[in-house]
Amino acid sequence: MTTRGPFARTMLAAVLAMAFNGTGPAQAGAVLDRVEQQGEVRCGVDLTPGFSGVDTDGNARGFEVDVCRAVAAAVLGTPDAVSIRRVNTANKFNALNVGDIDIAFGMTTWTYTRDTGMGAVFPVVLYYDGQGFMTWVDKGSDKTPVKPWKDVPPGTRVCVQRGTTSEANLAAAVRAGHALVEMVPATSSEEKFIAFAQRQCTLVTGDRSELAARAATMPAERRQWRILPDTISHEPLGPAVAQGDPLWFSVVRWTVLAMLAAEAKGVTSANVAGLSASPDPEIRRLAGGDPAFGKPLGLDSQWGLRVISLIGNYAEVFQRNLGNGSPLGLERGLNALWTDGGLHYVPPLK
Repeated sequence: MTTRGPFARTMLAAVLAMAFNGTGPAQAGAVLDRVEQQGEVRCGVDLTPGFSGVDTDGNARGFEVDVCRAVAAAVLGTPDAVSIRRVNTANKFNALNVGDIDIAFGMTTWTYTRDTGMGAVFPVVLYYDGQGFMTWVDKGSDKTPVKPWKDVPPGTRVCVQRGTTSEANLAAAVRAGHALVEMVPATSSEEKFIAFAQRQCTLVTGDRSELAARAATMPAERRQWRILPDTISHEPLGPAVAQGDPLWFSVVRWTVLAMLAAEAKGVTSANVAGLSASPDPEIRRLAGGDPAFGKPLGLDSQWGLRVISLIGNYAEVFQRNLGNGSPLGLERGLNALWTDGGLHYVPPLK
């Protein structure tokens, strides 16, 4: 893979650092250099079906895993140059700050406090979600509507993962008197759902995609696990990176945006290789036909081509991991392009 020279990268990093947060170039570009030296992108995930997990052959799979692989394709030339590591909400930001991982996923909600006070920044929204509730229903009554969570009896036990925005949102709702439930904290997502499966609680709460993922991957119980209609929060989920390195921030941001831009332009893994001479300059850049496309990121001109051809556009990644091509069968909903009624709106590639 052809990259820019060290002097050019140092100058680029210095300019970006001053524009980004007024700091000097001591750390700017350091993560990209580290990634190239270690020969892999290290991504932290919290095992959630569809988003991150391990298949029967022991290979990491999922929506977030594919985005990690897309960054590796852009930077290192191959999507296989990744190390997928297990993190949870309690340690993911520390792992970023000490350099144990290069990108933190784990269905992490972008919040003011996390973006300003934990040494991390969020380059882009990867998935728009909201917090919901799931309950048990009796066999044979799977068509019966479930009641809103605010109508559950006082003292109803709700399993929730400790230290998450889900816990904070639920506590705030209880204080506001929306439903006087009893919280049953768990240290991890797995522990939360194990407790729910053992009926230690009547409801379990978390991001609606997480609830749907758990229900879809337990076919024997699926008809007895029903998601309530309520959504009590908005949860913009995204990858997080360490503060102080605007170059790496931009690499991660534009890798995701390139996948979205490709979908918007009708560019797919199947046709991108033949579009390098397209009259549309944005398509031409995605297909590797613009020699200068990678320079602002310290990458070569083919980085977008590798992302799309080896991983796919956003729609392709969504469908095989979360949509109709997966056990989850989730609708795009808010995660559709804005032209299709969703929230994803892509800045111009110019």
